[in-house]
Amino acid sequence: MFKAVAGYYKDNERLRLLVKIIAVWLISRAVMLLMVPVMNLIADEPHQWLYYMNPWDAEWYKGIVENGYQPPKSSGMASWAFFPLYPLVCMAVRLVTMGSINTYAVGMTVSNICIIIAVYYAVKYADIELDMKKYNKKTVEDIIIFLMLAGPFAVYYGAMYTEGISQTSPVIVKVNKESYDAEIVSMYTEALFILCVILCFYNSARHNYMAAGIAAAMASATRIVGCMLVFVLITYMFMEACAECRAKHNSEMKDNKEAGIIDKYMLTDEAGIMLAGNISLASVIRTFIKNVIKEPKKLVAIMISPLGIFIYMNYLRYLCGDSWAFYHVQRAWRTQKMFPVIGVLFKSCTGQLTAASGVKTLNGIILGWLCVITLMLYAAMIRKKHYALGIFGIIVLLIPLTSSVMSTLRFIMGSFVIYIGVAEIIAGCNRYVRYGIIALMSIVEVVVISAWYFWDGLLM
Repeated sequence: MFKAVAGYYKDNERLRLLVKIIAVWLISRAVMLLMVPVMNLIADEPHQWLYYMNPWDAEWYKGIVENGYQPPKSSGMASWAFFPLYPLVCMAVRLVTMGSINTYAVGMTVSNICIIIAVYYAVKYADIELDMKKYNKKTVEDIIIFLMLAGPFAVYYGAMYTEGISQTSPVIVKVNKESYDAEIVSMYTEALFILCVILCFYNSARHNYMAAGIAAAMASATRIVGCMLVFVLITYMFMEACAECRAKHNSEMKDNKEAGIIDKYMLTDEAGIMLAGNISLASVIRTFIKNVIKEPKKLVAIMISPLGIFIYMNYLRYLCGDSWAFYHVQRAWRTQKMFPVIGVLFKSCTGQLTAASGVKTLNGIILGWLCVITLMLYAAMIRKKHYALGIFGIIVLLIPLTSSVMSTLRFIMGSFVIYIGVAEIIAGCNRYVRYGIIALMSIVEVVVISAWYFWDGLLM
């Protein structure tokens, strides 16, 4: 019996990958738990782990899950700043369990299941996107798993939370302390969003555009930036049209050579494919448009990508008469006006943010320069021909930068793009450098967990 199970495990690559993911996930959660006694030695008063894992907007989501969207508070803040998919999933779980499970516990369960599935497909996507002739497949697999489950900011994916169009400031709701310490767990939806993003990339890379469109629609019902996944589908469709034009061009070149029409051509090292001449951009665009029209599934996939946000906007119009209420309510959280992107980055990087921005000066400097470095990484990824990743990453980061650097760290991590870019860099290093980087990142994650437990605004 044992030999049969061992043999099945050895021969089943998917099972081995899943077991590895769950093992790293368990270790990372154990570290989070073990850090609680240490934090209690430093904290003014001791708390349970479930308290530490619940900063900021979790109470908003709990309210939506239990009572739906409610009228604004006296401060002007309203729950419709938060998109509906995650609360709906939690509502469904509560319905199945007949409300017998604490709402926060439901959120924690949903988030952790989502991140396990997300990491699995992230590894599968990396196998498609990265050049496995250049990088060791197992090395890339291990790096992706580490980064998403135990690397810096992996703490985001154990929580129950997401945000509206951009970012929010801390909102701490007073509750009975004894009940709070005993019951609460974190409610953040980074895990659900990144799962939708990864599924969109994975299915787009496999040319399964309908599934990618559905994933994009789900992402757009989780965050406003989810609707930007339509550019992922379009980019992959465009690249497919480019490959089709290239193949047609190569075939014509080969026929011309055999007919003696041309004398000079080049062959690749593989398969003897002709590479003489260049295809025109116009021909690629024509092929792209023709393919989208000829294949209804592609057109439908593009059209349904922003469906989630369109449904939510119609609901808000019915609820409060304002389709853009999720955007307009953001004014209740911050008041400092800055020139989009350039002005935001300049004031952040130079330490000129005021209290009205909702961001501390030092945090603004850190986030500002982190955004600049990240944008440079995304540009480098485009240069390496990771077009869909780079384009999506840039768009997703520029959207929050139109108003502030608050929460941009979560936008960067939640977009998934950063993991492929960093994994490619680490995989290209020699073994000892890789080990050193991973060790350093592990230390950073411990520091980040500590900051998260103390509700540091840099991570909000």
